[in-house]
Amino acid sequence: MVNHYWQLIQEQHLSDLATQIRVAVVRTVKPVLPEGVQLAAWPQLSRHALVQPLSVSTLQVATPLLDDFTGVIAELRAGLSRIWANLPEGGRLPVFSKERVNQQVVRIVLPETLFERLYTAENFQGQGPDYVAYRNKVYDLIANGLIRQLPLITYLFAASPASGHQAFWPSPDQEQHLVQKVTDPDHLDRTLAMDIMVELDPYAASGITSQMLTFLRDSCWFALSQPAIPVAVVSEVRRHALEEARKIAAMTPATPVKELTANMDAMATWLNHMGMTAQQKQAFELMQTRLMKPETTLAGQVAASFGDKKTAANSLSEEACADLAGADGLPGMVDLSGNTQALVQAAIDGGYQFTLLDRQQGLVQVETDMQTQVIVDGTITQYTPGNALVVATHRHAAKKILAAAGIPVARGAKFTRWPDAKSAFERSFAHKSIVVKPEARSQGVAVEQFAVPPTEKQFARAFHEANRHHGVLIEMMARGTTYHFTVVNRQVLSVLEAAAANVVGDGRKAIKELVALKNGTRPAARQLQLDAAALRQLKLQSVTPETVLRRGQQIFLATAAHPQTGGDLYDVTDEIDGSYKRLAVEAAAALELPVAAVDIVIDNLYAAYDPDVAGQAVVISVNPAPDLTSLEQPDMGTPRFIAPKLLNWLFAEK
Repeated sequence: MVNHYWQLIQEQHLSDLATQIRVAVVRTVKPVLPEGVQLAAWPQLSRHALVQPLSVSTLQVATPLLDDFTGVIAELRAGLSRIWANLPEGGRLPVFSKERVNQQVVRIVLPETLFERLYTAENFQGQGPDYVAYRNKVYDLIANGLIRQLPLITYLFAASPASGHQAFWPSPDQEQHLVQKVTDPDHLDRTLAMDIMVELDPYAASGITSQMLTFLRDSCWFALSQPAIPVAVVSEVRRHALEEARKIAAMTPATPVKELTANMDAMATWLNHMGMTAQQKQAFELMQTRLMKPETTLAGQVAASFGDKKTAANSLSEEACADLAGADGLPGMVDLSGNTQALVQAAIDGGYQFTLLDRQQGLVQVETDMQTQVIVDGTITQYTPGNALVVATHRHAAKKILAAAGIPVARGAKFTRWPDAKSAFERSFAHKSIVVKPEARSQGVAVEQFAVPPTEKQFARAFHEANRHHGVLIEMMARGTTYHFTVVNRQVLSVLEAAAANVVGDGRKAIKELVALKNGTRPAARQLQLDAAALRQLKLQSVTPETVLRRGQQIFLATAAHPQTGGDLYDVTDEIDGSYKRLAVEAAAALELPVAAVDIVIDNLYAAYDPDVAGQAVVISVNPAPDLTSLEQPDMGTPRFIAPKLLNWLFAEK
C-alpha cells in the first residue's frame, strides 16, 4: 500500500527532486597524542566553520550540505588534512570509532521545494496542520523507515572489528543516535535533517565514499515511498529493528545474513521502477555484492586482512595520513589553483567558514559570524577596484600611471604590428639590451630578455611569440637582480630574490637529469620545462638536454626570472633595505591596489634607494594577484604564509 505522501509525489511529478537532496558529513575526531602532549587550541570564528573545537581534546569536521557527493568528500578530506597538518609530532588520526569519539554521521536534508509543493497540493484551505508540523511528519515517516532498515545499514556499514572480531556498536544509551532527526536549535519544534550514524570506512582516507552517500540518500527516498508504520506499533517495530541490528553487529564479520535479502530485493525493484543513474547503479551493486559476499563488507575485509583491530588501526591510519599529507596540494582541493588552496587552508586553520562558490573561477566566500568576504583566486577582494584590476593587467597603461606618480619604470613602447616593430628595431633597438613581452599580463610566458642585443631573426621570433597575447611591450632592459615584493594593505609581507630557471652541473648527470632532480623538490606550479623556449636557450649556450655539465657549471633554461617559469627564489625579506619596501608600497598605491605583487630590478639590495640615482631601481611589473604558493616554498630562506595575514586584514574592523 502506497503512503499518502508518496502518492502525492507521483501525482505532482516530484520524483526528480531526489537529485536535490543535500548531504553533509559530520565527523568527530579525537587525535591520538603522545603522553603528556595536548592538542593545540583550534580557533573558532564561526560556528559553521569546517573544523570546530568540541573540547580541549576533540575536534569536529562538519562539511556543508551539498548535492554533489564528491564535493562533500573533498571538503571532508580538506578538513581532516588540516587537522593532521596541525598535530604535534607523534600525533595521528585514529581510524576506528570508540563510543562517540572518532564518530561520523551522514546528515541528509530533503529539498524545501518538496515540502512546499506537497503542502500546496494538499489544499488544506486553512483546516490542516501548519507547515512546520506537516514537514515534520514527512521526516517522521523517513526516520521510521530508516529504523526499519537499520539491520541492513548495520550490516553494510559497521566496519571495525572490536574485541572478539565483533563490529562496532554503540552503548545502549547511544543507540538513539544511530538514526535521529536533527532539530533547529532556534526552533526546537522544527525538524531540519536526518542523521544516520555510520562507521568510518578504513579504506578511504576521508572515512567515507560517494557510494555510501549515494546509497544512504536513496535509502531515505526509498523509505519515503514505503507504507507508513501504524502509530500503535512504531515502538515495537523500532525495538525489533534494534534487536536485529545488535545481533548482526555481534556476528563474526564474514557471517551471511539471508534475512536481509528481501530488503535489498525490494529496494532493487523500486530503483528499477524509478530509473537509476549510473552513479546509483554502481552504489547499489556494490552494496548488493557485500550482501551476497560477506567477506567484501568493510568488517570482513578488515578482519581478513589484519586479523585484529590494533594491527588494522595502525596500518590503515598510516595509509590515511599519507594521503592527507599529500605534497601535491590540499587533499580534496587539488583542482583549485595554488592561491585558492592556500586561502582555503588559511580559512580552515583560522576557524572561518568557507564556501566554494565556483571551483573553476576560484571564487570563495569566507565568513565569520559577523562578516562575509568573497575572494577571487585567493587574493582579489572587494577592496580591489575594478578599474585598477583592468589597468594593472595591461602593462603599458600601468607604466604610464606609475611614471606619472614618480615611480621609476623602464623606457619602452607598445607595438601591435610587425612592420612598426621592425622599423623601430632597425632605428633603435638593434644595438640595445631589451626585453620583449606581451602587453597583457602572461605569468612570465613569452617574456624574453636580451642582455646581448638580439639579431633581427631573434627579435622577430620573440615579437611574434609575445604578440599572441594581443600587443607587445618592448623595454630597455634594466640592470640588476629581480626582486618580488608582496604587498598587503600598504605593508610588504615578503620579498623574494628571483633568478631565471637554471641547473648547475655535478660532472655526472645530463641536463635533463638535473632538471628532473630539481623538479622533484618543487611544487607543480614551479616546475622547470624543457620546452621549445628552453631548447632555444640551451642551443645559444652550445648544449643539449643530453649534455653532461662540468661540476659547478650553470646553464639557464630561460632569460626572464619568474617563479612560474621555473625560476629560483630566495627569501630576502629581512635583508633588503627598507627603502625598496617603501618603493613597492608606493607602486601598489599608485595603481590603487591594496594587494599586489611588485617586481623591481635592483642594483644592490643593501644600498638605500635614492630616486636621484638613475638605474638604481626599476619597477618592471605590478600584479594585482600575487602568487601565494611561491612564498610558502622558497628555494632558500624563510617560508612566508600570506593567506592567514590576508584574512586577518580582511576581517579586521574597518
